[in-house]
Amino acid sequence: MPSIIRPVAVGLLTVFSMLVLLYSLIIAQQILLGVLAVGVIWFVYVLYRLLTILDRIVTSLEQLVDQRVVSDSEA
Repeated sequence: MPSIIRPVAVGLLTVFSMLVLLYSLIIAQQILLGVLAVGVIWFVYVLYRLLTILDRIVTSLEQLVDQRVVSDSEA
């Protein structure tokens, strides 16, 4: 994900979270329901970020191993 889109996504998630919390507080009058919904939304986002970071780490390690295998075969 490009670095320009990430702050926009976080901003949209923040605004959406605020709207959910306001709805749960003012209309539904159940703040715990809103907190739970917002918590699930942010948990899914953090899980997605964790998986993308782990994917980048794995890709980098694969490239490092490939480079070492090529350099060892040349020597």
